[in-house]
Amino acid sequence: MVDVSQESSLLEPDDSDGDYWLVCLHEVAGCPAIFRLIVEVPDDIDAGGFSDRIGIVWTYDSEQDGLPKEIDSARMDFFEDVMVEAVEGRMNACLAIVATAKGAKEWTVYADDGGAVAAYVMELARENDLPVQVHRDLDPDWEVYHRLLAVADEADEAEAAE
Repeated sequence: MVDVSQESSLLEPDDSDGDYWLVCLHEVAGCPAIFRLIVEVPDDIDAGGFSDRIGIVWTYDSEQDGLPKEIDSARMDFFEDVMVEAVEGRMNACLAIVATAKGAKEWTVYADDGGAVAAYVMELARENDLPVQVHRDLDPDWEVYHRLLAVADEADEAEAAE
């Protein structure tokens, strides 16, 4: 996962797609990094039951700034839509974080059965010849999500104080 220890330069809610996301712009090693995360765990899920954290990483040839080219970005957006519809709609899973920086985009999904989610995503990537790697670990307290949310909250407070 991308290091999020640096200051955010922008923090804004984005509910344009019906979900409530927090968007943070960072600078990592001189390149922009974009983080999008859910503002809070949805009421209809028991976060404690979603202890598997699945990291889905798409590597891409980047522009000089480390961000994806327009065509790659469009493919990633489509992949995200298809993947989220399946894992949130048919599996017990929640997309919590999307990070884009330095030639990689990573989606972090929490699920009650990470093996099923990982298998589905790997099959989707294989069938569509996508440069996607999947890793899975336990994160029963959603530490990765809460750590990033705390960084975003700190940045929001710092921006409000200016």
